[in-house]
Parts: sequence; C-alpha cells; structure tokens
Amino acid sequence: MKVLLLAMPDTVSALDSILKIPNLGLCSLAGNLSGCDVKVVDLAFVRGGLDRLLRSLLAEFEPDLVGLSAMSFQFGSACHVARLIKSRGRPTLTALGGYHASLMAEEIGQSPEAGLFDFIVRGEAEGTLPALVRAVDSDVKDFAGLPGISYREGNVYRHNPAAPLLELDKVSLPNRDCRVLGTPRFLDLRFDCAETSRGCALGCKFCSIACMYGRAIRFFPLDRVIEDLRGLKARGTHGVFFVDDNITLNVRRLKTLCELIVKENLQTMFYVMQASVAGIASDPELPERLREAGFRWVFLGIESGLERNLTGMGKPGSKEAAFRAVRNLRSQGICVFGGFIVGHPEDDRSDIEATFRFAYDLGVDHAIVQVLTPYPKTETRGELLEADLVTNASDYSRYNGFIANVRTRYLAPDEISRAIVRSGLKLYFHPLYIMRSRLWRHDPALVLPLVMNNLRFLSQGLRNRVFESRHRW
Repeated sequence: MKVLLLAMPDTVSALDSILKIPNLGLCSLAGNLSGCDVKVVDLAFVRGGLDRLLRSLLAEFEPDLVGLSAMSFQFGSACHVARLIKSRGRPTLTALGGYHASLMAEEIGQSPEAGLFDFIVRGEAEGTLPALVRAVDSDVKDFAGLPGISYREGNVYRHNPAAPLLELDKVSLPNRDCRVLGTPRFLDLRFDCAETSRGCALGCKFCSIACMYGRAIRFFPLDRVIEDLRGLKARGTHGVFFVDDNITLNVRRLKTLCELIVKENLQTMFYVMQASVAGIASDPELPERLREAGFRWVFLGIESGLERNLTGMGKPGSKEAAFRAVRNLRSQGICVFGGFIVGHPEDDRSDIEATFRFAYDLGVDHAIVQVLTPYPKTETRGELLEADLVTNASDYSRYNGFIANVRTRYLAPDEISRAIVRSGLKLYFHPLYIMRSRLWRHDPALVLPLVMNNLRFLSQGLRNRVFESRHRW
C-alpha cells in the first residue's frame, strides 16, 4: 500500500532566515508503517508553486492514502491540500492528524470541511495509523473497532474511543530516508530533530500539550535515543534539535543523557533543546554537563517577569530563577533564546515595554516575544472567552503565536501589536543588545539575514501579521 505523508507549508518562526525545523512526527510514522511504500513530504521547504508540486507528486506516486499533519494555524492549508487531492477524481483516501485534528475532531466532523477528510487520526498516530492502513487494505474495511480513529460514514462522522498513550519503548525509530524534499539547516549547517520524551506534568494553562497527552510525561529508553543519534551522525548531520515538550522535567535523566553522549563520542554534533526555567535553575551543575555534551543553544521558556502573569498562566517560576538560569547557561557559553508572552488580561503598554526591558536585563542572546493565544481546548481559551477578551475565536490561520487574537482590559489587538513593535524596535536594534548576542556574532554571513528578519518583524507587526507564513500555492 502506498502512503503519502504531508506536513503543511505554513511556517511560523522568529528565526525564519536561519532556521527550518523538519517534521519529525511524520518520519516517526514512516518508521512504524512496516510493509508500506511511504513518502514523507515537508511542504515547509517549498515557498511557491505548491499546487503544481503536489499535483506532480500525486501523479508520480499515486498514493492510496494521504496523511496530512496540521497544527491549528495550518488547518486551512490542510483543507486546501485535501480539496486538491479530491479534485483529481481518483479514489485517494485522506486522513487528517496532528494537534488540531486530535483536539477538534468532533467540530471538524460537523463542519463544512468534513467531507474533505475520510479519517481523523487522534493522538499519537504511530499506533493508530498502522491499524488504519491495515483496515483500509483489508477486504472487510471495518473501522468501528479502531481506537483513536474518527471516520466518515456517508455524511456522518463516527468517533471511536480514544487510543491509550503509547508505550514509547515499543515505538520504532524514525525513518528519515522517506523524505522527499529539503535539507533542514540551522545556521547554514545540516540539522535534524530527535526526541527523548513526550508530554509534560506541569499545568501551564496556555499550552496544548496537556490536552493532547494529559499531565504526564513518558520517556524513550536512553539506548534508543543514543541509537538514533548515532544514525544521525552517520548521515552527516551537524546538529540535532530535541523536540521534547519538557526535557528538563527530569534533570537527573538529562544529565545521564549528557554522559552517554560524551561516552559515545556524539558531542561532535551540536545540540539544541527547549527548556524550562525551573529545570535549568534547579541544578547548578546541569549547564556544565550540557556544554560538555555539545549543547550550544537553548530555547528557554521564561514567559514573563510579572508574577501576576506567571500565576495567570499556571507557569512555575520567578524572576530570580530566570536570572539564575540565563546566567548559568551563558557562563558555559550556551546561547539562550528567551521565550516571552505578552497580551495578558491586565497588560497595558507599560507591561509590554517592561517585558522587553526584562529580556534585555536578563541578557538573553535573542528574545522571542509572542502574544497570549487562545489555542483550542486550552484552559486559557476558556478563561479568555468567559472574560470576553478573545477577538478572533475561529480564524485559526492567525493562531501562529505572534498575531494578536485577543485584547486586554486596556489594549485592542492592533494596540498590542503596535506596543510590541515599538518595544521590539528599541530592543532588536539596540547596539549593546546586538554586540553581546552570540547569535549575531556566530557568523558574519548571518548578519544580513538577521537584519532582514528584524525588518520583517517590524513591517509585519505594524499590520498585526507578525511572522505570517510566506508560502504561495
């Protein structure tokens, strides 16, 4: 059976000029679809002419089933691609998966777009998609007993019970050889993704992870992680981004991973990870272990320096812990990308300005400032809707994290955007901020792309379209 797995082309990145993150999830699916002819196509690596490319791929491969993975802001693109597939007049089945499909399956099944998708794969698809493929390929085609699957029966959608969370030691390694498009790069170096765990036990109200997995964390066996890293090194990969939801939730395990990386001589690759302030600040030895293992870049979820906003997000941490975490990482030569969120219910212009000043005072190498976004099914969405602070409840194409879809008690969405642009202008073009940033000093060839990235932030921010995807059909 031929299976085509598509990642949508919409991108959202504050570092679009130097970073393209490949879709690891589809490669993981491919690695668990034994006995199938699978191709993985990450459309984010193509800027224009996407319709023509898709028609060519479909005509050449003629898949029996096309799986489409989409976040909420990519759902419109998934619908566009599904329409193109169905317009060919061939019996090609479509299955929608990813965060948006998992959380909004019932709503999609009742929407005008329901007819575009034959199936919705909810939750972790490494277990459910192989079962669906076997059912499609059988003579009986009985989908009623497949946990985690929603399926179209005439004009009605049937939603089977949820599938249990996977036992990660039974998940096969990703198959990256199935990729058709693109060579992922970061800072102009060959780059890829890996994972050591899934889920998070924390209760951040704005995050979709708990809606997807519950408040739990599961771990891949460390020998499997090392095997995956060995394979990436053998492929000529220079750097690896660990996409774990919260890799620092278990600091002892992370330190053990660092020791294994050094033992296996895998520190010759550089590593990037997402981290919590609490996790980094909890152990003064951790940054040194990270440096020894080759960790060079950390995306640190700082979120805010205001206690009321941290409390409102259900986010553990403090201003003092943030200073300690950044200081400890920088002391080991590790570059810190600081993540911040503004647009909270009580925020005014001075609070947004204070967030940018906080980023400067912390000394992060690059600040990434997003707007509080009412992602589907999150606790934050419910609270903002109840307070009548959501200004865009249904156009998910604008839910990229940077576009204001809310108002505060003092600021309209366009006023939030203008406040971000004004404060961003002061920070991102501040001579001392640039001079002390190791991102700007990493490679002289990156200076022009980073300048253009900042100018793009300013021009799009004035229209409340910050870092809007630039793909063209």
